[in-house]
Amino acid sequence: MGPERKAEIVTESNVLQLVPPPRQLPELISAMRSWDPGGIGAWVLATQAQLPLTAEECRLLAQKMETVELSALEFERVIALVGLSLGLDCRRRLTVGKTIYGKDREVDVLFRDARNGNRLAVEAKYQRVTGTADEKLPYAVLNLATLPLPGVIVYGGGGFHQGALHWLCANTRATDICRLADWLTVFFAL
Repeated sequence: MGPERKAEIVTESNVLQLVPPPRQLPELISAMRSWDPGGIGAWVLATQAQLPLTAEECRLLAQKMETVELSALEFERVIALVGLSLGLDCRRRLTVGKTIYGKDREVDVLFRDARNGNRLAVEAKYQRVTGTADEKLPYAVLNLATLPLPGVIVYGGGGFHQGALHWLCANTRATDICRLADWLTVFFAL
C-alpha cells in the first residue's frame, strides 16, 4: 500500500452484505417441493444437511402456512426443515410404540439434539379447509400420551376451528407451525 492509499475504516455502511434477502413465497415453496428431505431409514444430520432454505426463509414459509396449499407430506417437510435449520437431526415416518388401539405407531417427524441425544416426536396435523379434521384431534392427543418419548402436535393450514385448537393446546403439547421454531428452541434449550 503506497502513501497515497489510506486504510479505510470499516463501518456498517461500507461492508458488503453477503447474506441475500429471503426469496419470495412462490420460490420458497418450489425449493421446498424440489428438496429430497431423506430421513426414512436413517437420521438426517443437521450438520451435513443440504437445506433448500435458510433459517430465515424457513420461518417465513412457516408464517405463511395458512396462505398456501400443501399436501400432508409437504407439511411434514416444512416441519423437518424448521428443525434442521435450528441444528436438530431428524428422521421421518418412523415406527415408535403403539397406538391406543395397539397398532404400530408411525411418527411423522422425530427430532434429535446431537448435543445430548434428547428426542421429540412430532405429529403433523395440516388442514387447509374446515371439515372433519377437528374430530381427529382427540385421537391424536390420546396417541401422544402412549409414546415412549416426549411428543408435540404441530398444526397448520388454517382449517381448524378455533375452539378445537383451544382444546388441543389446553390438553397436550401442541403448537402452530408458525411458532414451531420458537417452541423447539425452548424445548431443546437451543
